[in-house]
Amino acid sequence: MKCLSFFLLLILISCSELPPRQDVGNTAYRSSGIEQFFLPELPAWANNSPTGQCFKKHSFQYLDFNKLSKMYQLKYPELLEFQAQYNERLESYFRSTAMRFVKPVEEAAFFSHTLENIRGGVKTFRLPNEHHKIDLIWIDRYIALNQVKELKKMNDEGQFDERIPVIFSSCFSKQDLNQWLMENNLDQVGFYSLTAEWLSPFGPDLEMKAGLQIEIKKMIGFDVDVRLITPNEILRPTEIVL
Repeated sequence: MKCLSFFLLLILISCSELPPRQDVGNTAYRSSGIEQFFLPELPAWANNSPTGQCFKKHSFQYLDFNKLSKMYQLKYPELLEFQAQYNERLESYFRSTAMRFVKPVEEAAFFSHTLENIRGGVKTFRLPNEHHKIDLIWIDRYIALNQVKELKKMNDEGQFDERIPVIFSSCFSKQDLNQWLMENNLDQVGFYSLTAEWLSPFGPDLEMKAGLQIEIKKMIGFDVDVRLITPNEILRPTEIVL
């Protein structure tokens, strides 16, 4: 009887020393809270530009400008920069790894580092101080109509020496556009770029619009003379508001 009591006591002591077991399946995921600033990704069939006649290679992350502005007191140009820089970080990450998704901890790090850049005044789209005249070149239509040689002709004739040339694309990312410029021997021209990362469903009033767009003069200033350069046709990009 004494032996039985001793073994029962050993079992009780052993069980009391075991750490409590956690049910991983029922453990709540601790979110960083940044999900509230992300809009749902566009479905593949909508990830295109009807007027540009192009499809986007990447699914861009669009941000809720209204919530970001209220939380961090950011203005329209800063919000555009935030979204563009965040998407560029994402693309650089995906280009450097075989992963097809971003872990929550990395997503939070991308977000916080981008926010620090914006608050610190870091800009990826920075024009020279004397930028009173700009040619905004809609590259998607030149590609769709197979008229890229016209851009080379304009460069050879010195048109881009008189006004600052900015390439606008509804579908290219910044890195994809840079690669395309290299492949077409246009990387030495000195183009500035506004690519698909900059488009947003929010306007400067921070209200949702019917489609993706960017209001150029609200971004770079109303004293700038912006001239839209397209092939010889009436069609204009719905994504650009001058």
